[in-house]
Amino acid sequence: MAEHRPPAGDRADDTTVLLAAVDRLRAEAEGLRRAMRTRGVIEQAKGMLTERLGCTPDEAFGHLVRLSQDTNRRVADIAAGLVGLAAPVTDPSGDESLQEAVDAFVRPARQPPELLAPASAPPVPAPPGATRLAPVPGLAARYHLAVSALAGAETPEELARLVHEVATAPLGVIAVVLGLLEPDGALVLVGSHGVEPGRVSRWRRIPPETGVPLVTAAHGGGMVWEFDADDSGGRSPETGRIVPGRTACAVPLRSGDRIVGAMSLGWDGPPERARAATRYLDALAGLVAGHLLRVAAAGGGEPGLVVPGGEYWFRGVLDAMFEPVLVLSVVREGGGARAVTDLRVRYANAAAGPAPMVGRRLTEILPGLVATGVFARILDAAGTGVRYDGRAGDFTGGGPGTVLAVRAVPFLDGLLLTWRPGDGAAEAAARAGATERLAGVGSFAWSRGGPGLELSAEARRLLGLDPGRPGPVRAADALAGVRPPDRAAVRAFARLLLGGRRPAAVDVGVGPGDAGARTVRISAEPVGDPDTGRARDVRGVLQDVTERHRAEQALAGVRSKLAEQQRRTAAEHRTTRALRMMAAPEEPAPPIAGLDHAARFLPAGDHHRVGGGWYDLTALPGGPVLLAVGDVGGHGPTAAVGASELRHALRGLCGGGLDPAGALGRLNTVLCRHGSRRLVGVLCGLLDPAARTLTWSAAGQAPPAVVRGATADLANGPTGTALGAIADARYRDTVQPLCSGDTVLFWTDGLLDRREAGPDHPDRLLRAAEESAAEELAAEGFAAAALADFLEHIADRLGDPGPADGGCLLAVRLQPAR
Repeated sequence: MAEHRPPAGDRADDTTVLLAAVDRLRAEAEGLRRAMRTRGVIEQAKGMLTERLGCTPDEAFGHLVRLSQDTNRRVADIAAGLVGLAAPVTDPSGDESLQEAVDAFVRPARQPPELLAPASAPPVPAPPGATRLAPVPGLAARYHLAVSALAGAETPEELARLVHEVATAPLGVIAVVLGLLEPDGALVLVGSHGVEPGRVSRWRRIPPETGVPLVTAAHGGGMVWEFDADDSGGRSPETGRIVPGRTACAVPLRSGDRIVGAMSLGWDGPPERARAATRYLDALAGLVAGHLLRVAAAGGGEPGLVVPGGEYWFRGVLDAMFEPVLVLSVVREGGGARAVTDLRVRYANAAAGPAPMVGRRLTEILPGLVATGVFARILDAAGTGVRYDGRAGDFTGGGPGTVLAVRAVPFLDGLLLTWRPGDGAAEAAARAGATERLAGVGSFAWSRGGPGLELSAEARRLLGLDPGRPGPVRAADALAGVRPPDRAAVRAFARLLLGGRRPAAVDVGVGPGDAGARTVRISAEPVGDPDTGRARDVRGVLQDVTERHRAEQALAGVRSKLAEQQRRTAAEHRTTRALRMMAAPEEPAPPIAGLDHAARFLPAGDHHRVGGGWYDLTALPGGPVLLAVGDVGGHGPTAAVGASELRHALRGLCGGGLDPAGALGRLNTVLCRHGSRRLVGVLCGLLDPAARTLTWSAAGQAPPAVVRGATADLANGPTGTALGAIADARYRDTVQPLCSGDTVLFWTDGLLDRREAGPDHPDRLLRAAEESAAEELAAEGFAAAALADFLEHIADRLGDPGPADGGCLLAVRLQPAR
């Protein structure tokens, strides 16, 4: 069955009904909260009447209701009066019962007021000329009402409000201030009601040495009274007076035998009315002290600490704002470092509404906020400390079509939350401006017959105009921001657009001078007039492409240099390869009578690196055969040229009749005399096929290897230093006798110059030669092709040369006699 979804309008109506129900439940909950403050007194009165009249609790409540109707007083006041007449109120000083004072409140006016003074304090002096007034009736009932009401306070501010409204307002009190003592004796004001925030802010923390009456009372001075100068000739209100009014009284707050703070009350009426409540105020102070310690500790910390946002000057700032502002602290279920589950109101400014919010949870006072989905984002802001700005449907009862801009800013241990109605235009414009600024893009528009160009703030900035100046811009003023060489291109661009043709773009330079010049791309499209075919409007954007333009120019330069480098490298590689082919030709040498021969050149692991390795195998005039391998230090064309020169020089010297040692000595002299910076390793030998001998000499190279049967050994003889190292170096010839079928191996060190090779690497060559020779013994005959395979097998067993250098491997084999 398909799911039925109500129309959008129906869903909006459902939300409205839901929010209305939530508001109704919230009002009922607030009424219950107020009722619970007096519920205890009413229940006590019902119990008294039930016992004395022998009736049921419902009948007792009916008696209270009838008394309320007959006397035109609230049921709670009637109940409190009955409880006050029956229940004695204990004097917190512990000296005597306050019942006499309670009775005095209900006796005729002739009762002397001196009986109302507490036994623990001296008689209160009456101001000169003051008229004695009768005691204030009903204070015992008022005390029991205060007992019930103050138990519901959750913050010091709420406690001060209840002390004022429930416990002292009937006495004519117009203001209440509560203070807690700190360890150093200073007094910190933690709650007030009826006092200007500025006044409380100035007296926020009172040092003990000031002598202010509130501090004097807190340090055990008993009640301290203050009267205006016109009443008592005493202290001026400006010197130490915190609360407003003609009369003020500072009362110490005692918890057991310890003074924890003080309470200051202000009256605007005659002082006699205030003095008549002295005993009541003393009893009330004991009650307030216990509750003040409770709510201060519940606020997070030791008594005397101020809740977040509790500075009075800060509250004054918040109250001056038009938008609602809530100071919130986090609620973590279970305590510790668990996730934030709710937020508690620590202060609500005047714009937040008249309903009591302090101490209550955000989900309780604004349940509609949860339904919008924004509440979860606000909790994230409290948990992460990252500011949140968003929009939400109405959660204050303003209507389903209302849209609110919501902002949550981390503050102390919680958040500052504010909201305001928003039609979306200002926010959209702000977002568009921020987007243009971040992207370096500005917009413009032009209409035929209009006053000029409409430029966004970012477009103005790109053209060097004032971004904050409103109104259209003349085309000439906009063109003045373009560099002179590019203005002709802009005019041609404009003519193209005004002709009603397709969209176009052009890059131009803007800004003064070369150093400050930037590149801007202008892209636009025309809106054609169907009657004329010409452009009626033009819409476009300006984009700062300076960095892209510079990157493209730099990239083009790099590409050009890279292409040139590639051309040079390719040419160098071709040249070097040609030189290497001259030093180590790939084609085999011509056949030589009585010998099989083969050569193998193994390039470096990095094929782009051409080294100086070379070899030579040639028959000299008179019968001897020249065998030589060598390696010129370094890489590149210079090493390849050097290898070719040495190869031909050695062939010429040996062909001229010099033995190997003499030829090496002559080459060493030439290299040292000309200051060559390269070292050259050479192994040179003259093979006499008829005599079956090999005369060899080495300079910086290993001796040749002789393979006989399946055994390979190095020739026994001295080796000299590399050519070009020592000018007076001496080289010796060694004659190695050979047998028919022997194979002679010449090689360069690059063949074995691998990173993992150790000092015994010549032995690796001998083992590879022996293993390859064992395979060759199984073959029929010893043709030249078989010798080439022999070298191939050795190379395979040795592996590839190292990445830095190549190697040469040269082999000759004496053919058996026929």
